[in-house]
Amino acid sequence: MKKDNFLPLTYLRDAGDLRCGARTLRDHTERKVEYPWELIGNLKADLETDLKVMGSGIKGTVHPSVVLYAPENMLIEAGAEIEAGAVLDARSGPIYIGRGTIVRPLSYLRGPLSIGPECRIGGEVTHSIFYGYSNKAHYGFIGHSYVGEWVNLGAGTTNSNLKNTYGTVKMTVNGQDVDSGTQFLGCLIGDHAKLGIGTLIPTGAVIGVGANVFGGGLIPKNVPAFSWGNNGRVDLDKFLVATDAVMKRRGRELEELKERLVSAYSRTA
Repeated sequence: MKKDNFLPLTYLRDAGDLRCGARTLRDHTERKVEYPWELIGNLKADLETDLKVMGSGIKGTVHPSVVLYAPENMLIEAGAEIEAGAVLDARSGPIYIGRGTIVRPLSYLRGPLSIGPECRIGGEVTHSIFYGYSNKAHYGFIGHSYVGEWVNLGAGTTNSNLKNTYGTVKMTVNGQDVDSGTQFLGCLIGDHAKLGIGTLIPTGAVIGVGANVFGGGLIPKNVPAFSWGNNGRVDLDKFLVATDAVMKRRGRELEELKERLVSAYSRTA
């Protein structure tokens, strides 16, 4: 397994620690994953395996008005909360909701779907992985995508997961465009990326770790790590101050990640 094939998702972690289904790639010894889109393509099977190990069930708080299709295919962990009017549909694949995650009112979540701990989820999400501690709290669509940790998606952020030609989707891996061989593929969003309101993400996009995207509208297919808008680079000191504030809101400390963030910033200069 080539760790760099999974960038930007592996700047701050080993490939074995990537979320694979509801657990990690290290837990799925049967997976010889070569490319990141395989984590998305195999999501249904991986979640089915994980729920056999972890068990299924509705252990969190679910508002009486919530609609659950195929709840036997769900694991909503204790401490998670599903608010009024949300619809969770696990008929096409299992749904995993991690502890501390809040699904906002009137959201539509369709499996297979893996949402890690302490996320805030709104709008429409399908066939995707959210690593954890990330926010998509407003309207917009995310599909066939992998969202890293500590990501914030502004209101209206939407990705394309299907080309108008219905052809297979290419994605950039180590600077080379590689045909995924799959018809449905959304985007990879690196840890600590921030996407402003109205961001439109093209099919097969890769958004780098720490990127700060704003201005609305269609963004480039490849957004460099720690980029600022269209042609700048984030100031490291200001980035660390903001990251510290973000992490403290969820009871975590910057010191846990500071060394790895500084290393990633230097590596991507």
